[in-house]
Amino acid sequence: MAVATRTITTLSAPFTQAQLSTALQTAFTNAGFSSLFDSYTSGTDLILVYEFVVDASKTFGKTYLRVRISNTFIIYQQLYATWNTVSKTGTGSSSEVTYSTLLNNVNVTFNALNATSETRLILVTQGTTFLPLGMIVPTTMRNSWNLNSYTNGYIFTSNMMTVLRSSGQTQYSSADNDIALSGSSRLGTANVVDNERDVLSGLILLNQSNTGFAGKTSDDIAVISASGSTRYDVILRTGTSQQYLLINNGSGGLAVRIV
Repeated sequence: MAVATRTITTLSAPFTQAQLSTALQTAFTNAGFSSLFDSYTSGTDLILVYEFVVDASKTFGKTYLRVRISNTFIIYQQLYATWNTVSKTGTGSSSEVTYSTLLNNVNVTFNALNATSETRLILVTQGTTFLPLGMIVPTTMRNSWNLNSYTNGYIFTSNMMTVLRSSGQTQYSSADNDIALSGSSRLGTANVVDNERDVLSGLILLNQSNTGFAGKTSDDIAVISASGSTRYDVILRTGTSQQYLLINNGSGGLAVRIV
């Protein structure tokens, strides 16, 4: 798959709810999402809806990402299998993910990663606060995964980035999938012999229903022995010219290839 393009933007403090929404829209565009599929106000919340097209010829070849921005600067995400712009709702919804509250008197940085058909992430940082927004679409699914029956698209359920959640249109009893070795203490620090940080490429998704394999990404996404490193460090893969942007700087930290 394509190596991710990284684009960094900043929202200066103080900012309003509307300004946060505008800054997020810029970051989503930089991450490869097309123009807004829908946007509206619900009570005091601002809602953005994006469409991720995997295969437009299939019944569920599109997944819809609903981003909710509260007037208290909390950002929420959830997925839908379909979306109706008139009724402002859809089918096959996932449970909504709630991320940490932002402060409107501190600058916010957006790292947008665009790897076209697989990775479209917006990494929001404000001091030690970190929000992983956007979607990942694994390149390999199990043989029974048919886009006429199920969607293919995932969001992270927390800033730990160890679990990916699909829409409710899934063949499993659970929409949540553990990422193999993500956060594992076995992938801790650099090797004491050569001081290299191991890069295990290709995320494997294991469904929490305990019934096996949900999907696998390309080798352009990896988990790394990243304990003691810093978020957004660039890790060179030994013996290659490949470079991975470290997103989570802990044991089994997730990273995306940028070179």
